[in-house]
Amino acid sequence: MKHSKSLILIIAVLVLFLGAVMSASAQDTLKLSGITTTDDHPNGCVDCHKQSGGNDYRLNTALKEISGHPDVTKIVKTVPKDCGMCHKPNSSAGSLTLQVHKIHFENPDENHFISNYQGECLACHSLDLATGEMSVKSGPKNW
Repeated sequence: MKHSKSLILIIAVLVLFLGAVMSASAQDTLKLSGITTTDDHPNGCVDCHKQSGGNDYRLNTALKEISGHPDVTKIVKTVPKDCGMCHKPNSSAGSLTLQVHKIHFENPDENHFISNYQGECLACHSLDLATGEMSVKSGPKNW
């Protein structure tokens, strides 16, 4: 008897949840790049880090501001894939994964990635719906 009451409660919650989801209007649909909307960032980093509105947001320009970072303009061809040549886990250069996530999510009140892109993971990552696997988008450098 105890299990049947739990099962009824679970079914009731599921019915309420599904009803709420199905009654949501089209404007309430989550915007997931490449899944529910067009992917505006198929090349990841280079689609956002570009020259825009008279400003230069390209990564090669940003890297010049990092003291001691080598000039990568000649060795990097695909971003961020080629950045991984140096930025491996536990390397002295630091893991690319940790550095990119820290930069993109630190200081949320002032962070451009959060304010302009809502911190959308699918701006940088793609999701294979068949396998559930996430991957990092890469594209040809834009400098």
